[in-house]
Amino acid sequence: MASSCRKESADDRRAHRVGYRAREIAQRVGSRRSRSIRQACRRRTVSLGKARERNWPMKPIPFWLDREPEISFGAFQGNRDFEVVIVGAGIVGLHTAYLLRSSGLRVALLEARQIGQQATGRSTAKVTSQHGLKFASLIRNFGREGAKLYADANEKAKEEIAAQCLLMVDKAKLEAKSAFIYAEDEQQADTLRREADAAASLGLPAEFLSDPELPVTATAALRFSGQYQFDPYLYLCGLARLVSESTISVFENSRVLEIAGEGPYQLTLAGGIVTAGKVVVATQMPIIGDGLFFAKAFPFAHPVAAAPLPEQARVDGMFISAGRPSHSFRTTNRDGKRFLVAAGGEFKTGDREGADRAVADMLAFLKATFAINQPSHLWINEDFRSMDGMAFVGLASSSKPDLLVATGFDAWGITQGAVAGEILASQLLGKSHPAAEIFDATRIKPLAGGPTFISENVKTATHLVAERLLGSRTMEISKIRPGEGGVIEHDGEQLAIRKAQDGTVTARSAICTHLGCVVGWNSVDRTWDCSCHGSRFDEAGEVLSGPATRPLEPRASPNAGHAK
Repeated sequence: MASSCRKESADDRRAHRVGYRAREIAQRVGSRRSRSIRQACRRRTVSLGKARERNWPMKPIPFWLDREPEISFGAFQGNRDFEVVIVGAGIVGLHTAYLLRSSGLRVALLEARQIGQQATGRSTAKVTSQHGLKFASLIRNFGREGAKLYADANEKAKEEIAAQCLLMVDKAKLEAKSAFIYAEDEQQADTLRREADAAASLGLPAEFLSDPELPVTATAALRFSGQYQFDPYLYLCGLARLVSESTISVFENSRVLEIAGEGPYQLTLAGGIVTAGKVVVATQMPIIGDGLFFAKAFPFAHPVAAAPLPEQARVDGMFISAGRPSHSFRTTNRDGKRFLVAAGGEFKTGDREGADRAVADMLAFLKATFAINQPSHLWINEDFRSMDGMAFVGLASSSKPDLLVATGFDAWGITQGAVAGEILASQLLGKSHPAAEIFDATRIKPLAGGPTFISENVKTATHLVAERLLGSRTMEISKIRPGEGGVIEHDGEQLAIRKAQDGTVTARSAICTHLGCVVGWNSVDRTWDCSCHGSRFDEAGEVLSGPATRPLEPRASPNAGHAK
């Protein structure tokens, strides 16, 4: 018989933390709604453990990617020379390639996986210059002129994306919508008022609403009119189709393992060697050490879900909360049905308990706000935030004039990715771009970025010591449920253990092949994620996204009776 004084379990601790978050929500939005959120949080937290046992009832793939492929390309084989090589076929890489299609240059576009599988295809896909509470801080840190350049560049990119959609199949499901940030208390309302003033002063279509009619309870809102939303997968496929119809060579399943040299550059792939005079690294986090971007842009993640929208729900626009944890949502159509696509609060990449809390909070919000009991799709998206709040775009290092990068879009990568493509294409063609200076990837802004640089790298060092040297993330192999994964310590080594439904155990080294941090199990996507610099590996240990380029090292499966 169980003791009434049993030791508190990890599930108990998660439930307590989610309950605390629900009490915070209660103070903000009123007792009736918050009671339902609190109760839902408790139910959801308990259900997370049960869901692991049944491998999640929701499809663990992005809603946008749950379809037959629209387009495909062969893998690179052999040894070839190009004038320009673009590594990564997300929104940055494809926009760069698209703008080079008439240049006459010999260009190759190399995608490690398939078109749309990475960050762009996992996003909520808001085509907007409204990037959260952004513009007041930009004015403080980059001056009014710098903030104006950022605003103008993203407004222009938004319209160019919309124009491109009109040339594509189903117009990439482009819809014109307003974008809203909503406040849930007076303090947040004051913040929105200041943000509205800052954005409007830069010429953006910003309007403060003191009594908004929204699908959520709100005390105020900031509206950006004339924005868009689209299907990111259809958009990327449309761009890829246009690019491939030019002289540009497009390759999928062609992961770059190494970039060597100082110009020309030699790129090593599983299928051969590519030599290029100029290289663009458009891999979300650069897979190169030049510029030390892994120490200047920091990984975070958030859950994303999709579900059929109940008929009684009315959602017209794109929405994100001003408070934390954030709630972001929009709608889309598929097969004659209206779906809600929503993102939850952020957590540190690789933090299993942080992911549990974020998922529980998001599911509780969907139930309390839209009567959605269970989404049809659930996944995790990752992004990177730069140390000073501005993305890094351009030369990776002043010593290598033909090696370019783009990273640090802080979850607003649709329009910023298009801006980055413009800047990179301009630099490759020897042209100027009005926004190139503010995005300069070699910049140093100690006042704006110094404190974040120090604090984030201290966290990384602490993580490395706690988990690599002290084994704070390890668990007993017997605690790993069938269909799940976890890190154990065995013979002085930390192992990433995957347990199949039949109990069969496979093992890999738990040490990330980038810089040696310990990976953690992501039970939503079934991946191994690195908290230090954001690398992600599939359940078999193969690389999904960098900066790592090589898989987790295989290990012999330990005997369950002799492993912890």
